[in-house]
Amino acid sequence: MQRILFVLLAAAFAFGAPASAQQQAGRAPLDWFLGYDQFRGATLSPDGRNLAVIRRDDAGDTLVVVNLATRRAAGIQRARADQSLELSQVHFANNSRIVFRLIQRNRVVADNTASIRRNQRVDDGFETNSRIYAVNLDGSSLVQLYDPSALGVAYVDAGVVSDLPRDDDHILLIVPTYGGVELRKVNVNDASAERVENGTIHTYNFEVDINGTPVLRQDSIANGSGFVWLRRGPSQRGWTEIARFRGAAAANSGPDFQPIGAAQQPGQVFVLARREGGDTSGLYIYDTATGQYTETIQTNPNFDVTDAELDTANNVLQAACWWAQRWTCEPKDGAFGARWTAINDALGDQVNVMLVDRSDDGNLWLLYTFGPQDLGTYYMYNHQTHALNSIISQRSGINANLLPTQHVIEYTTSDGQRQWGYLWLPPGVSMAQARNLPTIVVPHGGPEGRDVWGNDPFAQSFSSQGYAVFQPNFRGGGGFGRAFVVAGHGQWGARMQADVADAARHLIQAGITDPNRICINGWSYGGYVAMTASFMNADIFKCSVAGAGVSDLRAMLRWVRSGDRGDVQDGGGGGGARSVSYQYWTDAMGTRGEADIDGVSAAQNAQRVGMPLLLIHGDEDITVPIEQSEMMQRAMERAGKQTRLITLHDIDHYASPNNGEAWRIVLTEALAFFNQNIGPGVPPPSGAGAGNE
Repeated sequence: MQRILFVLLAAAFAFGAPASAQQQAGRAPLDWFLGYDQFRGATLSPDGRNLAVIRRDDAGDTLVVVNLATRRAAGIQRARADQSLELSQVHFANNSRIVFRLIQRNRVVADNTASIRRNQRVDDGFETNSRIYAVNLDGSSLVQLYDPSALGVAYVDAGVVSDLPRDDDHILLIVPTYGGVELRKVNVNDASAERVENGTIHTYNFEVDINGTPVLRQDSIANGSGFVWLRRGPSQRGWTEIARFRGAAAANSGPDFQPIGAAQQPGQVFVLARREGGDTSGLYIYDTATGQYTETIQTNPNFDVTDAELDTANNVLQAACWWAQRWTCEPKDGAFGARWTAINDALGDQVNVMLVDRSDDGNLWLLYTFGPQDLGTYYMYNHQTHALNSIISQRSGINANLLPTQHVIEYTTSDGQRQWGYLWLPPGVSMAQARNLPTIVVPHGGPEGRDVWGNDPFAQSFSSQGYAVFQPNFRGGGGFGRAFVVAGHGQWGARMQADVADAARHLIQAGITDPNRICINGWSYGGYVAMTASFMNADIFKCSVAGAGVSDLRAMLRWVRSGDRGDVQDGGGGGGARSVSYQYWTDAMGTRGEADIDGVSAAQNAQRVGMPLLLIHGDEDITVPIEQSEMMQRAMERAGKQTRLITLHDIDHYASPNNGEAWRIVLTEALAFFNQNIGPGVPPPSGAGAGNE
């Protein structure tokens, strides 16, 4: 039954590989790494008889339901791309009703005067709005579960708080109202609703216990400069503050306090938290009546625990999970652990395995995998038969022979710290053959982000075209505990930059990289690193591509504090000195004086730039404004040095699927720039084509 559902869906909807992917060529088409997956968001009905999945084509999204017994597929809802619509968050409310979100992206002018709370990011270019619907499996009886028109407004969203696993007919929605929000219990059959709880105008999240009782509440504070968690036991009346995060503390990468689901006892929830005096985040049971952590489920001294496998039908925690060098889950249940180990052994160590959904009886598991040579695959595991079958490939026509391989490389930094990163090798090149390769170093964004095994559009695209790619860890990155993050504070252009340079030197000294054919490419914070390398690391790199990067740190601080556009809570300019963004930036910059900050700002050092530099930026970026790249371009012109700025029109800071065409420009221009300055990548493996596996 290998990929039987994918074949079925392709036939039912006349769906095949994109034309460029069907061409016989020696390299992987960039289409493989861009835009929407052809299938996404698969989910399983509670009885295991039906599967729902979103299918994407040129016209937009279709919600497809597959009867697993008859293998018949039917499209039941459509979201048209020409209306800027897409589908999201599909799940079965019960065996006969599906809940989904319909999202629309609209161009707007920001208006911060409305008395209705908006639950999405707003800028002066685009606003994303959504509606939540329920529908029968055959597409009939479509109902909207929340209609804001009763309030005389069109653009406010509701959010799903809980699917209420013990109640087949209802879900909990948080709903904006005049003067605050309401938590409503909504019937998925007819959209009738009853109020469960009131929040304030600052409330934007609730967490409920096993009985569906709201026991945690999250509010914004101080005009968006932070947030607070409050608790209330099932028999208690008032809310008690338990955790407050302001400024940079509200932007931490590892969870300091984050509920993830109901535990088995009333009033108790599973939370990810960094407890007082701790470095990494762990997984705990928290009692909302007493405010105590009643049980430690999992901690790890080296990595933040960031997720868990929960059997929501029975409120049983089955594993704690985190990103180590690969996705890692530690079973907490013997039966689960035996299955999980067997499945991971069968699928191998080149893919990450995630449990997406399961039938209520636990017999069927819907799994999702991805890795350097797996662009996303859904599997079905049947416990009774012990069968594990691939059922849907997210992208059709993929030839794994044209995809790169990924390896972990360890090295020592110039100040003696042991570090590691991911080395991507071009198709056909083994580690034993990795000698004197043209190489692109790609530092991650954030900087409190991190790279993970098996998924990066830059790394996969560049290495598939014949370049070795290295993704270094560096101090300031997230996922490794708070001390590693804080080690980067005040170190922009200093220790953090040196960590990246040390990684490049190691590749050269190890003979992996040709010292005359190495460039750097980065986006966001990685764009800052790439821009800074153009004048600080000219002894290593031969060219630099800087996307959405900061060129002048003092100017960036001024914009974050008093700029004229952006959304205060989620980042951007004009937030004031108390905003999360400004506090984060001042912590990151440290206590350095203006001269020191200018010394690590590329726009203030254009005369020292010692390599070709390509700048790329979206003109609707509210995280790092395009003015930062424009300043660098002007500084280069004043210094008598050539550079080029590619402006991505109507594009923000992030690589989302709807920006696929813009990212095609990013990748195509970067690859052409590398070819111009360090030559082409290594030749593709002989006899390889771009057809199906």
